Amino acid sequence: MGGARKGSPVTNEPSTSRARAIRPTWVGVDPSQDEAPRPPLTRPRVVRTALRLVDEHGLPALTMRALATDLQVSPMALYNHVRDKEELVDLMVDLVLGEVELSTTAGDSVSQLRAMVHSYHQVLTAHPGLARVYGSQVRIGPNGLRIMERGFGLLLDAGFSPREAADAFFALYTYTVGFHLIGSVDPDYSALPPEQTPSMLAVTPYLSGVHQRGRFEYGLDTLLTGLRTGHPAP
Repeated sequence: MGGARKGSPVTNEPSTSRARAIRPTWVGVDPSQDEAPRPPLTRPRVVRTALRLVDEHGLPALTMRALATDLQVSPMALYNHVRDKEELVDLMVDLVLGEVELSTTAGDSVSQLRAMVHSYHQVLTAHPGLARVYGSQVRIGPNGLRIMERGFGLLLDAGFSPREAADAFFALYTYTVGFHLIGSVDPDYSALPPEQTPSMLAVTPYLSGVHQRGRFEYGLDTLLTGLRTGHPAP
């Protein structure tokens, strides 16, 4: 009782039954080589690590202390690379906007504008934590300026006046960002008797959520159809 199982003797002698073909990874004599050195702390590394934290845990989880812990540095070390959290968020937003596809695509100016706006939508979908930033002031950096320049250029090429181009651009911009700011919508159908909501009951089977697949594209194409109708290609 409590002894070794028959046929499996307990011994302090090294095992000779297993193959010895695999060589071990030897521990060096110099203790300074026990751990790989951390990469140097740089501004790009700070911003990219912050973006990863926001992508994984949301914007509220981003604090300078949490970021410093992830980077294995003191919180004060971060301020050698970013002024404060506000600047850090601006840098993250511009980094993300660099993912928007701005290359020329097939079709007329409005078709190319659609491709750009759709890419912008996909980028915000990939980084949902940063969409909330647009609810307050956002500082536009170089990548954001490139998007604006591309959008205004396409609208001007399509025959819009400068004023009309500005209005059209911001209509597309607020639609795209606003789409990502809307959360779950849950109507309480019992709040009114059915006879008072016949239209709601008719469309209920299709109320599968604001972010249903294809819903963004429907709104985008509706906007672009209106722009195209009002300004035929020159």
